[in-house]
Amino acid sequence: MNELITTTSKTCVADAIDGAVITALNEEAVAGAALANKGGINLIVSYEAFAMKMLGGVRQEIVFSRRQREAGQEPRWISMPLVVTSHTWENAKNEQSHQDPTISEALLGEMSDTSRVLFPVDANSAMAALRSVYNGRGQVGCLIVSKRDMPHRFDAEDADRFVTDGAAHVQGETEDAELQIVAIGAYQLEEALKAAYRLRTHGHHVLVTAMSEPGRFRMPRDPIEAAFTASDENLAALFPANMPRLIVSHTRPEPMLGLLRRLDSGPRTTAARGYISRGGTLDVSGMLFANRCSWAHLVDAAVLLTGWSRDNLLAPAEQAAVDGRGHPGDIAAFNI
Repeated sequence: MNELITTTSKTCVADAIDGAVITALNEEAVAGAALANKGGINLIVSYEAFAMKMLGGVRQEIVFSRRQREAGQEPRWISMPLVVTSHTWENAKNEQSHQDPTISEALLGEMSDTSRVLFPVDANSAMAALRSVYNGRGQVGCLIVSKRDMPHRFDAEDADRFVTDGAAHVQGETEDAELQIVAIGAYQLEEALKAAYRLRTHGHHVLVTAMSEPGRFRMPRDPIEAAFTASDENLAALFPANMPRLIVSHTRPEPMLGLLRRLDSGPRTTAARGYISRGGTLDVSGMLFANRCSWAHLVDAAVLLTGWSRDNLLAPAEQAAVDGRGHPGDIAAFNI
């Protein structure tokens, strides 16, 4: 069985004399090499923005594999991870040309049992996601992975459960929660925890839930996808009914909100934040601020869902920054 790692890089050099590692500044060639090696074990790594150049070829494999399932002929090739990194929220030096979450949005449009999209939040959940993809057959698994070190939020056992269930509570209790913040993505989880900290210091009970695989919580479109998605009981355990809910996503908010229609109780009690096509030579904090996904913006969004007092939760300088009248530096950077 052949093992093949294909990566995109600005330096086209031979990484292995036996061809086990292929590096090329050509996304189509990289994906083609891996797709041609379906009798082996593959791993594709790419910048997130330029993984879109692989979409056509990858989608054809997804469609063909899905047709096999529909015909009762299960594909047997080992599922293929597409790891996209140096991603939208952390790629500053090349401005918006390198800031694009479209690959995950496009793959979430395909049938989720065959086209998997996973958002690990730390090293353990990234490894658990990778194992989960390799354990499958006839699937493409797109993993959105941060290139920077992130705080450890899951131990090995909890990371496996996080990936298996598609989501996990990170902080807070369902019984007394007044608001649920659903984080999709590593940086989004960190901002959600910061927002929850501010709200908690003012006496509010917040449930923070990380979502690893949004496709598991969609409204299934046929029986095959229904067998892959979460049951109503599992959905209710993770996302209690009749609770104000704020979704903060690595992707653009609109497609994610549409995908998660089962969680959406209407605009008065459900809101979404994510990439809104604001970028440039900004660091992670700058990207989060520009796209209204900083912890302070999340606190501000929570006010609209709950009726809590904005003046109690955000200082005047923080409010001015959120409103675009003040200085972004007035929103303090801190870690939880």
